[in-house]
Amino acid sequence: MFLAAIIMFSRFISIILRPFAGIIRYGALKAMKRFQRPDDRRPIIATSDHLLNEIILPSVFRAFREDKFRELAKFEKLPVVEHDRIFNELEVAGICLAVFYLRSAKYLARPEDYHFWQRTGEHLPKQLQKILTSYGASGSNAKLIRELIDMRREEYEKIAEKVWEASDNLNPEFRDWTPEMKHFAVRIQAIAVGTTDHIRRGKIKEDDLLIKHLAGWLMTLYIKIKKFVERL
Repeated sequence: MFLAAIIMFSRFISIILRPFAGIIRYGALKAMKRFQRPDDRRPIIATSDHLLNEIILPSVFRAFREDKFRELAKFEKLPVVEHDRIFNELEVAGICLAVFYLRSAKYLARPEDYHFWQRTGEHLPKQLQKILTSYGASGSNAKLIRELIDMRREEYEKIAEKVWEASDNLNPEFRDWTPEMKHFAVRIQAIAVGTTDHIRRGKIKEDDLLIKHLAGWLMTLYIKIKKFVERL
């Protein structure tokens, strides 16, 4: 009877605290970051894990299941194995966006936080590998996704350079943007173009509506990551 009462009370408390779980986690992250020691990687790991589990991966799942995306990607004509490959490309796109953002700490963070966000960006692919393994993915498959992120990141950086050059030559308004606006606008467009190209397996058109759709999704994700970084 006493044990049953304790269990009931525990469940009651968990129900009460559930709405505050996000606030509690955020407060813990903020404290870890503020009082971190130079040799302590736990704040980096915890922040990477939060970014992935609370912001990036949920956004990827929503984008993948969205009817408009599936229509533009022509899901009904593709086998299930292609669906899995496309999900991986979206996952990699979201991670690359976060890595690009966190690596550019000079645009987004207080000077004293520069190294913290640099290290967090570097750790993100490794943390994703751990998360995938915890979900049941084989070690080899999780490692392949991490390697794919590195490969795509280099590829999208090269595309971004071309987008920057074209924008600078063809769009007079682009020249008046702040360095931060330029930096992330070209990378969002580069990731959208590159991801569309991989989803289409190279059969991409210049006016492909999927590029615009993915750019809109990436912009929304960028804003969420930006708000998190500025608040922490």
